[in-house]
This record gives sequence, structure tokens and C-alpha cells, in this order.
Amino acid sequence: MIDKLRYAGVAILLFMVIAVDFTSRILSMVSDAVFVIGVVVLMWPVITKKE
Repeated sequence: MIDKLRYAGVAILLFMVIAVDFTSRILSMVSDAVFVIGVVVLMWPVITKKE
């Protein structure tokens, strides 16, 4: 369940990266950084998961 929510959150953040690119340049750069950090934070448990 938590993995599905995590992947949904990543999908939303990646969509927002594209959607915000249609706004001003500075706002776009700042928001892209925030969204990328959000994706990394959400995916960190999956990336570092020990099998």
C-alpha cells in the first residue's frame, strides 16, 4: 500500500516538474529543484532497500 502511494507521489511530482516549466524561469528552476528533491526523498527507501 505504501509503495503505491509512494509511486503515485513520484508521478505527481514528475508531472508538476513539466507543468511548472510553463511559468517564469526563476520560479521554474526553484520549483524543479523542490520537486526533484521530493522525488529523491520519496524514492530513497526503495533505492536503499536491502534485499
